[in-house]
Amino acid sequence: MTIHTLPLNDILASTDPADFSKRRALSDVSRAIARCKRSVVITGAGISCSSGIPDFRSGDGLYSLVKARYPEAFVTGKDLFSSGLFNDPTTTSLFYTFIAELALQCLKAQPTRTHHFIAKLETKGKMLRSYTQNIDGLERRLGLESGGRGMGYKKKATRNVEMHGDLGRVRCILCMTDYEARSAWMAMFREGEAPDCPACEERCSARLSRSARALPVGTLRPSIVLYDEPHPLGEDIGNLQAYDLSRSPDLLLIMGTSLKVHGLKKVVKAFAKAVHARNGMVIFVNATPPSKEWEGVIDYHVQGETDVWVDRVEEEWKKLRPQDWQTQTTLDGGMEIVKDIKIKSKAKAAAKNSSRSKDHQQPVQLPTPRPSESPVKASLPRSSASAASSSLSPAPLSPSKRRANMPPSPISEIGSPSKKRAIFCAPSTGLPATPGMGNLFASPAPPTADSSTFAMEEDDAFGTSLKPAKPTNAKGKSLSRTVRRNTAQDKENVKPSGRVAKTPAVRARPPIKFQ
Repeated sequence: MTIHTLPLNDILASTDPADFSKRRALSDVSRAIARCKRSVVITGAGISCSSGIPDFRSGDGLYSLVKARYPEAFVTGKDLFSSGLFNDPTTTSLFYTFIAELALQCLKAQPTRTHHFIAKLETKGKMLRSYTQNIDGLERRLGLESGGRGMGYKKKATRNVEMHGDLGRVRCILCMTDYEARSAWMAMFREGEAPDCPACEERCSARLSRSARALPVGTLRPSIVLYDEPHPLGEDIGNLQAYDLSRSPDLLLIMGTSLKVHGLKKVVKAFAKAVHARNGMVIFVNATPPSKEWEGVIDYHVQGETDVWVDRVEEEWKKLRPQDWQTQTTLDGGMEIVKDIKIKSKAKAAAKNSSRSKDHQQPVQLPTPRPSESPVKASLPRSSASAASSSLSPAPLSPSKRRANMPPSPISEIGSPSKKRAIFCAPSTGLPATPGMGNLFASPAPPTADSSTFAMEEDDAFGTSLKPAKPTNAKGKSLSRTVRRNTAQDKENVKPSGRVAKTPAVRARPPIKFQ
């Protein structure tokens, strides 16, 4: 698979219809970045060219400054970052001077538009992590936490991995203790001298205080990784890369690097394979084209400056997804209005929660069902129904309430369920009475099976008892005594089966005779 090369400056300046396919391909690249969700960014020194950091390879750069101070030393631009410089005291001093001047220049530099573009990918949630070969620390100034610096790397907290170290840090060549660079130490580096390690000096002085043998004291050096030198945090960086590969990245963006370092080649090829597994895109933005080694790995090569290209991407990104660039603005006094709205909303929510808690604590009382209207009231018109409601009798009580409100019955039943006798129990009046003569002021009432069959007749208050009226038939004629007795027994002792129970008839008590 060949690499599609897109000359950025020619495409932006051309209006020829023959270049329409290239302009369309450039827009496809911008569209892929706008739609990605889990991109990985790998950068090199090319993204910092416009930041003000001088090129140490040019005639008026840092290399010429170093050569003027150390004319006897013969080193090339590549040798300035080689670990072989520590083999000779002269080249070691040259290295310290060069790194100190480079660190001071990096402190004066400002992040480029490419750095801001990487930070936007992070803030808008489109980037898994950024890997950079640069040691200027410009990404960290924009809020991309770089980790390391004596505390190692973390899978989620580290947003930018400085694979070649940080000029703002120093470490001991003996105990590997990491420190923040101090101005006094940087002044010694500019003079070609290396300061002693504070941790080693403390341990040595502690041993001398107890008359023990002194320990060697190491010197400090810039905390960067040189060529042919093992990385002190290489294992931690490898763990981060394995974690990011497991998160299924959907786009790989490589900017400002020539892809010549062996370790970086392995990282790029691993991420490209993971991106292609998800049908993603691998984009390479650099002024120089890649070698044939990268065919089948890189999909598009945008040939040009990274700052010009990121401006083009942001322009098309805003057109394609304007919701990603919407910001909330307020008028004069808007902050006070927002505060008032927040306070009112909080008070409203608190009142709503309190009412909900009260409703939850107090039981909900269901409405009492209205009694059914009587047929008479329902048949009357609305005006007369209200007048008649006062004259109508209230609804009857339930059987349980009727039993509770009824006075105790003067009749009690004794005997087995099959043979029951009703015995009259006269209510007590509270007055003295003659023993054996009963209560003179009680009016015994014989048990009646049906109030419609026996009509009670009341005589004088003294000397007589209530006598049952003679029953009559349907025609009004008096029935015989036998018929009356049988009729009363039948009505009182009828079983559910329709058969008459053989129980003795209830006899009325004889009248009381006065002596």
